[in-house]
Amino acid sequence: MAADEVLANHAGAGTSQPTLRLYTYKPCALVGRFQTIETELNLNYCVENKIPVNRRPTGGGAIIMGQDQLGVALVIPGKSDETYASVRERMAQFSQGIISGLATLDIQVEFRRKNDLEVNGKKIAGLGLHKTSTGGLLFHGSLLVGLDVPFMLNVLKTPFEKISDKE
Repeated sequence: MAADEVLANHAGAGTSQPTLRLYTYKPCALVGRFQTIETELNLNYCVENKIPVNRRPTGGGAIIMGQDQLGVALVIPGKSDETYASVRERMAQFSQGIISGLATLDIQVEFRRKNDLEVNGKKIAGLGLHKTSTGGLLFHGSLLVGLDVPFMLNVLKTPFEKISDKE
């Protein structure tokens, strides 16, 4: 996560090129930029099971990342006159790249405003964005390739109803 923010800062400052990163993680819990860790995660379970907890620079809800999820990060320079609406439009453009890539695998994906990708009405990815102080834009995506619902329910304080559409 920190590497993505550094890359976005450099892209915004004009000292590096736009960058696309694809990655997986060792199992960890990630909370969004504006979330309270204690409210979102079962910290006792995380400590007892040695599950690292991190905060990402983008917003959105708490998630589990691991080898069964694919992380996508794109950093590009922003525009000085960029509005919230234009950044949201860029989110749709970013998601279109993922949608097109998955379409080559015959997976039909839809972008659901404001920041989800779905297959047959079920969420398969969450998306987030962050504009750095240098004007760089960081787009994050986490694709659910596999999902361990019992593990997720132990780590996250998310109501089951909220994740039930992911099974």
